[in-house]
Amino acid sequence: MTASGEGVPPVPSSVTSEIVGGLIGAGVAAACLLPPIAHLVTGPLGPFIGGFVAANRAGKGVRSRIVVAATLATVLAGFVGAAVLGVSSVASRSELPEWFPAQGPQIAVLVAFVWVYAAVLAAVGTLVRAALR
Repeated sequence: MTASGEGVPPVPSSVTSEIVGGLIGAGVAAACLLPPIAHLVTGPLGPFIGGFVAANRAGKGVRSRIVVAATLATVLAGFVGAAVLGVSSVASRSELPEWFPAQGPQIAVLVAFVWVYAAVLAAVGTLVRAALR
């Protein structure tokens, strides 16, 4: 074996490492929302960036990409759902803006949208990372 690592067989990816990668990706996506001004660009692209970063930890296979994207999307959708439920349970309807989803079906639609959005962008991020390997 050489010092550059040639001839070293790849380490197979485990579901645990893929889930941890998805959690790390969700943390990166959440960090993309932090101000200052860059969050206007990085916030909407956070799941893509998180999926790209998480793909470094996961394997090259399709299952790895799916697990990472699903984990990242579930964490972000859960965070949004918990935040909306928390705010709507603390504030009365008159204190919330009209557009704020305060009913169960509206919250479910919002969470589903966030999950699909994050899953698609995270999957694309993992695909891009896999293509650059």
